Amino acid sequence: MAPTLNVGVLVVAGMMGLVVLFFLPEVESAGKPREQFLFQEKAECHHRNGTERVRLLERHFYDRQEIVRFDSDRGEFEAVTTLGEDQARYFNSQKDFLEDRRRAVDYFCRHNYGIYEPFLRARKVQPKVKITPSEDSFSSSSRHTLLICDVAGFWPSAIKITWFRNGEEEDEAKVFHTDLTRNGDWTFQIQVMLETQLEHGDVYTCQVEHASFPEPVTIQWGEKTDSSRSKMWTGVAGFVLGLVFLAPGLCHYVKTKKGQAVRQPPDALMN
Repeated sequence: MAPTLNVGVLVVAGMMGLVVLFFLPEVESAGKPREQFLFQEKAECHHRNGTERVRLLERHFYDRQEIVRFDSDRGEFEAVTTLGEDQARYFNSQKDFLEDRRRAVDYFCRHNYGIYEPFLRARKVQPKVKITPSEDSFSSSSRHTLLICDVAGFWPSAIKITWFRNGEEEDEAKVFHTDLTRNGDWTFQIQVMLETQLEHGDVYTCQVEHASFPEPVTIQWGEKTDSSRSKMWTGVAGFVLGLVFLAPGLCHYVKTKKGQAVRQPPDALMN
C-alpha cells in the first residue's frame, strides 16, 4: 500500500516571531561578550482536530540556537541548553507571568484559530501531477527504472498518492517519497517514487487523492504511451522531410514556367 500523508491534521493557526538585534556590551556569563548578538522568540500553536487538542510552544533562541522553551503540555519553562537554565528558573519563579503563559493557549492559540480556520478550511488548490522516469532509467539492460510522480502546488497538505501497475496497486516496499515541502506561497509539493522493472506493454498509474479533487485523479505512463508519442514525432519528421524534397521541385517548376514564351493572339500581333 502506498504511503498516506496526512500532516494536514497539524495546523499552525498562529505564528508569532519576534526578532531583536541587540548591540549591547552586556555580560553573558563569563568572559568578554561580543558586541552584537541575536535574540529570537517564536510562539507556535499546534492544533489537532481543530481546537480539541492545542499545544503552545514558546521558544527562545540565542544566535539561532534554542536555549529555553515554554511547553503548555508541561505548564512551565524548561532549559534546552545550559545557557537557558537561569532563564528557565527565573521565568518559573514569576507566578503571574507563568500563569499568563498557561492561559495563552486559549487567548492566543484558540482565539487565532477561530480567526484563520474559515480561510484555511475553505482554501483548496489543486495539485499539478506529472510522471517522469529518472535520467538513468534506461541505461542498463536489466530494464530497472525509477518512476517519479511529482505532485506540486497543492493546499491543504493532506494528500494520498498511490502507484499502480496494470491496474494493480504496487507493493509498498517499492514505493518511497520525499518529505512534504512548503513552497512559501501557502502550497506544498512532494515526490513519490516507484522502483520497478519495466516489461513491454506495462502501464503505470499515479493516483492522487486530495480535497481539491471531487474524485481521485490518475496520470498514466508506459512504453505504450511513449511509443505513441514517438510515432507522432516520426510522422512530423516525415512531413518535414517531404517538404524538403518537394521544395526544389517546386522552385524548378516555377522557374521553367517563367522562362517559357507567352503566345499572343493573332489580333494582338497585327495591332
